Amino acid sequence: MKKFVALALVIMMAVVLCAPAIAAEAPAPVAGKKVAYIMQLTSMTIFQMWKDSCADLCKALGVAFDFFFCDNDFNKWQDTIRTCAAAGYDGLLLSHGNKDGSYVFLKEIADQYPDLSIVCFDTQFYADGENQKLPGVTQLFQQDKSLVTVLLDEFIKEFGEGVRLVKVWRGPNYNSPFDRREVGWEEYEAAGKIVTVGEIQPLQDTVDSANTVSAAYLQGLSRGDVDGIVAYYDCYGQGLYNAIFENSNFNGGNGSALPMSSVDIDPVDVTNMLARPDIWTAAGTTDWTLNGEIAMRLLLLQIAGEYDKIYDPASGQYGVDVVEVPGSAILASDLRPDSNVENLSEIAPDTYGNLSYLSVADWMPAGLIH
Repeated sequence: MKKFVALALVIMMAVVLCAPAIAAEAPAPVAGKKVAYIMQLTSMTIFQMWKDSCADLCKALGVAFDFFFCDNDFNKWQDTIRTCAAAGYDGLLLSHGNKDGSYVFLKEIADQYPDLSIVCFDTQFYADGENQKLPGVTQLFQQDKSLVTVLLDEFIKEFGEGVRLVKVWRGPNYNSPFDRREVGWEEYEAAGKIVTVGEIQPLQDTVDSANTVSAAYLQGLSRGDVDGIVAYYDCYGQGLYNAIFENSNFNGGNGSALPMSSVDIDPVDVTNMLARPDIWTAAGTTDWTLNGEIAMRLLLLQIAGEYDKIYDPASGQYGVDVVEVPGSAILASDLRPDSNVENLSEIAPDTYGNLSYLSVADWMPAGLIH
């Protein structure tokens, strides 16, 4: 009996002594690495949301994180990338590179720094008249087609198939996101789901330009000939909203208001949707907090050499080099008085901020920072 008790005590002590070693988790394979987020555009609320989620994920995994906004200056974007690559960063998350020039420039960077991991968001690789690929580089996009089709679906629900719509965009071949959004419009048009009444093309990518051109277009449009308008960019949407708001034939002063919707979202859009939900009825967007996490996970998986775990929620495929985040319609009718860009998940559909969109690994589970 004494021998049995003694043996039991020895076993218990061994378990206690070994417990910390068993419980201790091995550090993530990316711990100690250094990465940066380099945005070609100026800082905006949605890009800050992106940056913050990148920072949170990196902190949880022991990765050093820096960020740079380049004020719509492509040369500054290139210079910042060169500086970070030369400084020994392990990975770069690059956002909104120009269609013309990004491929040639990034190919040079990739060739010069073969150990540097790169993920690009909203950056088309284009040269010699066609789309290109950079081996080992993952491209991340919003699923631009769905950003438009979720809005068209809402108009179809309201007015039925054959709904008469005007679109606000610049194209074709102005920039790749607009061309990708146009694919959704053309598919619905070809299927007879929508009828294109006309289009408005701002002369510049500004609210003022969109307002001026939209106001002039409305002067020649009869309210009875159109059911709604879709803007491919929320900057254009803001100008369009102002044009509708200031025209009594379309703002509800004489008959019903002309409903509009837009792609992308920012605080001004939410404010206008809350003020006049009969005019600005919806926004097609993605969760920018989750977008940042999706992008950083892609970069960290590349650094870890685990390309097979890269997941595309749009296709359901793994090990791909193009990832797209499906769009969601944020409806003005669902907004609450306290709604803002950062808490839209409280009223958005399940497609918005869906954790199943994340690429995961044993050392980077989906719920790591949630």
